[in-house]
Amino acid sequence: MRKLTLLLPILGLALQTGCLTVKNTNLNELKKVVEMSKGPCFGQCPVFTLTVYDNGIAAYKGERFTDKKGLYIRDIGKPALEKLKSTLTGADLWKYPDAFKSQIPDLATVTLHYYEGDRTKTIIGKDGRPDDVMKIEEMLDDLANTGEWEQKEKPGSDLPEGTIGNELIVQLDGNIDGNAWVRQYAKQEMRVLKKLDIPGNFWLFFFNEDIIPPNEMLKWVRQDPDVHSAEFNKTLNSRN
Repeated sequence: MRKLTLLLPILGLALQTGCLTVKNTNLNELKKVVEMSKGPCFGQCPVFTLTVYDNGIAAYKGERFTDKKGLYIRDIGKPALEKLKSTLTGADLWKYPDAFKSQIPDLATVTLHYYEGDRTKTIIGKDGRPDDVMKIEEMLDDLANTGEWEQKEKPGSDLPEGTIGNELIVQLDGNIDGNAWVRQYAKQEMRVLKKLDIPGNFWLFFFNEDIIPPNEMLKWVRQDPDVHSAEFNKTLNSRN
């Protein structure tokens, strides 16, 4: 009984140390086996990148429409890793073209990178991919949506400090009414917050940054023929 009592703290410490090892892993030092990235679609498709490394560590970077936003990692275990490697080898991905043309533009683009020695095979497509490729993507989806993930990094932002990423100040041409103009961006849940009390037909708009990234939305609005200028709103202490 005494031996068992002594072993329990040691076992607990080993388990705790294992968790810390996974969470503190330097991913830049690991060798990639396969990586899958899923891009946005016209709906609420999960946008993320899943990378599996040679030692069984998996990294999940969630961007939009996923319950894991930011960078998460976990150990998928040796059996799952060996099964994945066997499936990748058996698929002989080198025989397939790098890109598959899509007949359905609304679908998300899926990018698959397979690493074998010094070679990398990339397959990109929205639909029409071979069964062997789809099987690999399904395995990776299953890995992404199961297991216990440890958050390594919280979601970041490439916007300058003080920027309000989901609000745009837009100067519309002429006497265009912002309430009418904004209807074309209903899919982005864009709406009028107010018309600004300054000369020049300036409006303040809100949009859902979970649907479209801020920089992408800004670029889109700036290309609108009815827009004279557009910029992100800023907090008061960051304005010049």
